[in-house]
Parts: sequence; structure tokens; C-alpha cells
Amino acid sequence: MSAKWPGDKRTAVMITVALELWSPGNWPPYAPMAAAWPMPGLYDAHSVSWSEYGATTGVFRLLDILRAHGTTATVGINALVAERFPEAVSAVYEAGHEVAAHSYAQDVLPVALDTAAERENIRTCTEILETVGGARPVGWMSPRASASPHTAELLAEAGYTWSGDYHDHELPRVVPTPAGPLVAIMHSEYSDVRFSGAPRAFLDVHTDLLDHVVSAPGPGILNVTVHAHVGGRPLLSDMVDRLLDRIDEHRDDVWLATHQQVADLILDNHPT
Repeated sequence: MSAKWPGDKRTAVMITVALELWSPGNWPPYAPMAAAWPMPGLYDAHSVSWSEYGATTGVFRLLDILRAHGTTATVGINALVAERFPEAVSAVYEAGHEVAAHSYAQDVLPVALDTAAERENIRTCTEILETVGGARPVGWMSPRASASPHTAELLAEAGYTWSGDYHDHELPRVVPTPAGPLVAIMHSEYSDVRFSGAPRAFLDVHTDLLDHVVSAPGPGILNVTVHAHVGGRPLLSDMVDRLLDRIDEHRDDVWLATHQQVADLILDNHPT
């Protein structure tokens, strides 16, 4: 990446919130009861309920924390959330956060769809989120970051400017497609879902990452990801609050940005 961050900041920090649901009859396999006591072939009502916490409660707690810090996040939202819990999605839009499409549901993986079905999934998600929030998303995050070989082209074709499915470079880059350029943004190295450890460990590892990217020559980038149904719960959300305190202490060195702001900067500096 040849461009510098605005104000010659050492690093860009993106706060990412995932607001997710699983299709009827599905649930996250990492839900506490599902992981500790699997029931193959049986409906897991507890795990379904556990996953819905993000839309009923967790996202509102995280929005309060972000508001207290004056921080704008990128919120990846399943279109199913907008259908079932439109008040949660409206609250995200009304708070001024960037909304990214996150497929129709967590079990709708682009890599499992043929090209026509994937194109329709992108169209459906775009229209549902725009209808509920009043603004068309231009960023995309696939569940599990599991894009298909055609995802980048289909996103560019649909007017998207960035995708968060990548992990091959630390810094964002432009991916050329037959339908136009798409900015590839690295997925989080850690998150509340993929990190094994106590809530305090989540804070510690992200604090260490923040200190590292701020002290490195730069430009650096840090993507902090929390899931509303996990990180929106009381203790983990407190760790998020404390991490934002630490980020606030580094404001002289940090550009706190949304994915779209990062993508715009990259595209502005990309030779045409």
C-alpha cells in the first residue's frame, strides 16, 4: 500500500461488530450447550436462543459503549436479522455506523452457492438492508469469510467497493475483477468467537496488538471484531469498553476508521 493514513497516523484501527442469525433449524456449533453437549439430530432450542441474544440485547449494549466513546464502527449484518429484528438494524443505522452485508444468514455460505444463487444472495441482502436502514451497503463480509471464486467479481458487479474476506496481506489492497476494482480488507486475527480464553485474555491480546502496531514503523492496521451475541454480553462488553479506552489513549497515533473510509482512501490512491 503506497498511501499513508490521514494525518500521517501510524495505524488505522477498525472496530467491527457482527450482528448475526442462523436460518430456522440451524444454530452456531460453538454455542455453549452445543459445544459442551452436542445433540446430533435434535433441535437445540437453547443454542438458537443463545444466538438471538445479539439482536435482542447485545447489539444495544455495544451501541451504547460505542456512543460513549464517540466511535463509529462497521457492523456486518445478516439480512435475516433485518427481517426478524428490524429495530436492531434501524438502531445501527440511526447511530451512524457503517452497515456491511453479511450474507442472508450465517449458514448461507457463498462458497456453497452456484454463481446464480450467489448473485441472488447478494441482491437479496442488499435490498433488505437498504429497505430497513434506508442506505445501500457497499461493503461485504461472508460468513466464516468463506467467499467463492466468483464473490469478488459479483460484489463489484453489484456496486460493492470492499470485501472483508481476505487474510493474505496485512494492509488493504485493490483486487482487480472483470466488473471493476474491489478493496480487500484483512479479517481480524482474533475475535471473541475464535479466541480461546477468558474475557480478560481478549482484552490483553488486543491491547498487546494495539501497542505493537502503534510502536511499529507503519503504516499499520488493526481490525477489532466482536459479535453481538458474544461480545455484547456483560463481561466481554466491559473488555471492549476498556479496549476502547486504550485506543482513546493513542488517538494521536491512530486513525479510527470504518472499512468504507479505508476502502475510499485505497481507491483514491489506486492508479486507474
